[in-house]
Amino acid sequence: MFVQLVRRLAVVAVATAVIGAYLLVHPFTGSSATVATGFYLDIGASSSLGYQPTGIPKHNSHRTDTAYANDVVNYLATRGVDLRLRQIGCPGETVESMLLSGDHCYTLPQRQLLTAEQFLQANHDAVGLVTIDLGFNDVRPCLAAAVVDPTCVAMGLANVTRDLTPVLNALKSAAGPNVHFIGIDYGDPFLSKYLQGGVHVTAATQTLQAMSALDTDLIRLYHASKIPVANVAGAFQLDNRTPTMLKGVGVVPLNVARACQLTWDCTGYPFGPDDHPNNAGYRVIASAIEATLPPAWRG
Repeated sequence: MFVQLVRRLAVVAVATAVIGAYLLVHPFTGSSATVATGFYLDIGASSSLGYQPTGIPKHNSHRTDTAYANDVVNYLATRGVDLRLRQIGCPGETVESMLLSGDHCYTLPQRQLLTAEQFLQANHDAVGLVTIDLGFNDVRPCLAAAVVDPTCVAMGLANVTRDLTPVLNALKSAAGPNVHFIGIDYGDPFLSKYLQGGVHVTAATQTLQAMSALDTDLIRLYHASKIPVANVAGAFQLDNRTPTMLKGVGVVPLNVARACQLTWDCTGYPFGPDDHPNNAGYRVIASAIEATLPPAWRG
């Protein structure tokens, strides 16, 4: 009897250990099971923070809680993935300022890149998602004016090529083994110039060429660092010039229509023109990120 009891207790102990080990990997809490918990570190400039115009004259855009990062967190929550969001972006941030000069959001020697490294080191053993939203502001000043400056564009692209890889290397060196990085490319809000007709159509074509060149460089640099890229340019139909009816305007190329529908850049005063995405635009960016997540996270 005693021997049989000892054997039964041993079997129970082994079974308990196996079940416990399983639950560590696959925690179960009923119908609202949490399959994974971790963090989401959102790196970038104003669009990473959900900036949108206020409609108040002479007032800049302001941060909102409808950024693509918020949408991604909400999407994953419906699939049992619970990510703690940390947004450290700085309006106006460029790849160059990340690496070389710092920005106005942090007091040197602290800067966004160092903040990101410290966060990743502190969460080294956690499951994490990192999105990198950099490059747009390196060429934005060249495109926002009425006349596109090709020398300015070339310099911005050169800065991205020079500085993005060191930024990525620093982030990857600080991150633990369970961190999933996603780079982000861009649509072109400045296609809104097309609506002004005349020489502005040529300017819109020039902004499209510049943004396409930026996206090509970003994809090349991210892939060289083995980081997948969320296809935001594709989601914005950047290269699709199919004639499309735009409400209140008429027939325009589809890429122009998408720029108007997904950003504030075709909007009149006092909300526009503003090149930040609107709620629909942030949702489209989020969908491109979600499509790039690990399949196990998407459920």
